[in-house]
Amino acid sequence: MSFLKKMFGKKSPLEELRELYARQDWAGLLTVAKKLDRTDLAEDVLAEIADWETQAGDTLATVNLEEGAWAQKSGNLLRAREDFQLAMEQARSAKLRERAAQALAALERGDRPIAGSPAGEEVPAHAGCGTCHPPVAGTSAQDEAELDEEARMEVLMAALPQELAGRYAAAGEFLQQAWLAAQDGDDRRAMDMLEKVPKAERDPLFLFERGTLQARSGQQKQALEDLRAALAIEPDFFPGFAALIECLTAEEQFDRIGNLLKEQIAAGRFTGFCWARLAGLHARRGEAEAALAAGLKGVEEGISDPELLVLCAQLLEQQERFEEAETLLRRLPAGGCGGGAHPLLAEFWLRRGSELNRALESFKGALRQELDNPRWLLRIAQVYLAKGWRKEAAEQVERLMRQSDLPEAIRAEVKLVADQLQQS
Repeated sequence: MSFLKKMFGKKSPLEELRELYARQDWAGLLTVAKKLDRTDLAEDVLAEIADWETQAGDTLATVNLEEGAWAQKSGNLLRAREDFQLAMEQARSAKLRERAAQALAALERGDRPIAGSPAGEEVPAHAGCGTCHPPVAGTSAQDEAELDEEARMEVLMAALPQELAGRYAAAGEFLQQAWLAAQDGDDRRAMDMLEKVPKAERDPLFLFERGTLQARSGQQKQALEDLRAALAIEPDFFPGFAALIECLTAEEQFDRIGNLLKEQIAAGRFTGFCWARLAGLHARRGEAEAALAAGLKGVEEGISDPELLVLCAQLLEQQERFEEAETLLRRLPAGGCGGGAHPLLAEFWLRRGSELNRALESFKGALRQELDNPRWLLRIAQVYLAKGWRKEAAEQVERLMRQSDLPEAIRAEVKLVADQLQQS
């Protein structure tokens, strides 16, 4: 299986460092740099790596100092202590390390928080973390309402694949108006517009639009008829095939779905999509080996859907193929503030007892986005326990145990952490 070698082949640590620096994955850069064998590296390369490490460490430390100062001002002393401790670990410059140590010492003494950030400037919420609420590029709702119909078509079609956008652009007036109405959620008007489409223009795109509208309104039989008709005319029309699979899934016709997917694979159509959906079908039936085989074929075909990546990673982990599982999880989109590791990758690291600092950053980022989700508080506690920060772990566990509405699975994990704290 040569594709596995291609997928999971390791880059050189220096090459990986360059990539991490280019995308400003500071926590990842520090981790890889720590493991780098520098014996045979030239002096200019060593100097460059040292600069990268300094920039990465000081950037992370500055963010944590600012967030710790804000947490202290807000009265969240536990969170402030976490941030200051992490800043002490990350800082490379003596000035930043001293600042972090002073901030932590002042916090432990119970000193009143100083107004502003450690640099003496006012710190807004999510300081140093513009990714939490980035400015939205493009058109506001008010502006879009003022656009004429042609401009709205251009804005909406920009999100479509080029070939499909071209088809909508070339469609007749009534089909275009139906599509615009459907994008606005006005299904009744969309259907009225479709009824006005001349019979000569009722092509696979028309049948696809009408079929999806019928499916949304619960008219599954009519939807299936239209989507099958679209594919009978144009077998390579992927939107129609994907919509057909969704309709059959809603009807729970899983055997029929499996046969259709295999037929398309045999015909060389939509192979990545079909392998991915087959993987989901096998997983639903508890057929782990078949699910993994199909899922990896989907990945080989270029499918990067997070659901497929996670499914394959879970199955690989069950087989103790940990490096392959981690490689797939690394392909998940960055999560949390500052573009850190995805929380599912961080949970994998936590289970493996590796990359604990990066995992902690990820869980903290997830908690900032989901303040009411106890899962991330629990994960933070588990990282603290793994790092030997017993006091901090205990504080998190106490916070969790005071919550009366914890899901049972979370409560069981909290109890396990509490038991581990008592035993050690």
